[in-house]
Amino acid sequence: MHVMLARALALAAGMGAMPSVGAQPASSLVVHAIRAYRPAQGRTEVNAFMQIPYVLLEPTTDGPDGALSYKIQVKVADSTGLTLLQNSWQNHAPAAAREANASAVDMVRFSLAPGRYRLTVTVQDSVSGHQLEAGTDLEGFAAEPPASDLLLSPSIRMATATDSVPRPAELRWGEVLVTAAAKLELTPLRSVAYYLIEAYADQNVTGTLSFRVTDSTQKVLLQTPAEKVQVPSGGGVLKGQLDLAGLPGGTYTLTSSLAMGSRKVERSSTFAMANLNETLARDAGRREAAANTDEGYFAVMKGPELDAAEQPLAAIAGSGELSAYNDKLSLNGKRRFLAEFWQRRDPTPGTPDNEARANFYQWIEYANAHYREGGRSRPGWKTDRGRVYLRNGPPEEVLRRDQLAKAPPFEVWRYRSGKDRWYIFADRSLGVGLFQLIQSNDVNESGLPNWQAILTAEGLQDAGRFLGIDFFTAQRNF
Repeated sequence: MHVMLARALALAAGMGAMPSVGAQPASSLVVHAIRAYRPAQGRTEVNAFMQIPYVLLEPTTDGPDGALSYKIQVKVADSTGLTLLQNSWQNHAPAAAREANASAVDMVRFSLAPGRYRLTVTVQDSVSGHQLEAGTDLEGFAAEPPASDLLLSPSIRMATATDSVPRPAELRWGEVLVTAAAKLELTPLRSVAYYLIEAYADQNVTGTLSFRVTDSTQKVLLQTPAEKVQVPSGGGVLKGQLDLAGLPGGTYTLTSSLAMGSRKVERSSTFAMANLNETLARDAGRREAAANTDEGYFAVMKGPELDAAEQPLAAIAGSGELSAYNDKLSLNGKRRFLAEFWQRRDPTPGTPDNEARANFYQWIEYANAHYREGGRSRPGWKTDRGRVYLRNGPPEEVLRRDQLAKAPPFEVWRYRSGKDRWYIFADRSLGVGLFQLIQSNDVNESGLPNWQAILTAEGLQDAGRFLGIDFFTAQRNF
């Protein structure tokens, strides 16, 4: 049995502290294996990933000079319990990695004959002697399958002439380099999932590949259209990326559906999405900055985070107010732009806190969790209900009707603070959940000319009773 070991430190790869929403508990060891087929040997190649949270380790000494030390043992046994592979090695890391709530990712590669096996990984802390164990069952392919398992990664890139060896936390897969991950952890600011599948064929074949995302209840939240793929004779690698922005915090399953003529196969893998607030304040320093000045809030953000924080501002910005924010701005320029944007809206400028900013980014998370439209990939804050929510906050009064005679499902929102404002949304998608703003007395919003017909007489009467308006006789310029 051929074995190849490779160390990979998640912190060194820029992955940083792992989000906790939807993830395993911080004291858990995560083990995940990806199988591929090697027809020349008639064997299954396994790449196993181990995510080791540093929080479970004790430093050798107190203070900045302390270090973490731990032993990893990998064992593979067959269905009779006979050990076929056993290997171990010692790893080290600075004690600061524990305080940063970071994790390490180690990898091991081996091959299997057809049959059933058990992979067991044990991590032992050298200081405390504490052990943590996790494992997974494996099955060696009995014959050539249509495809390998689905591999998910935070980054996949083509190898270049300078890549004589993979970078830390990278795995070489043919001509591409894959950032290792035992379980993919996404955030609203780093929402792209990279995927890789090996497809196998004995001749050139054209097929289709599609993906769907399901939640813990098996509800389909996203379905991509089937795209054509070309698989050369002998097989090839299918790789790409999916932007999963808009999913609320939680754990999900991504399933690939590959069809090549009469051969069809599905492969699945789980991933986690952190919520927006946790992402923007995922460490103690960021949480402290977020609770204080606008400058401190944005000072800890990098380019992609700044762009993600700016994009929803279109819902509340004045005409041309965002025109100066573009790719030509430096990082500091973008931070200054965003800080000044929110300073102009600070309801309590004499204090370090900006309640308007804090509320706005909380409302984004709420809109993404509650107003994401079924079958669409756009986040909830981009929908009609999400846009109104970002502009006005939570409605003070709400009327919801799932079904009323011939009227479609509809909602009426009312805000009484300041100028009285109301909004009527109707689900014109036969219950799919695509709510559209059909009428409002807000001069900044436009309704539909046939909104009364859409709502029907029963809906008009019900909404009018809620708002105290007779839509049948009122002479108002809606």
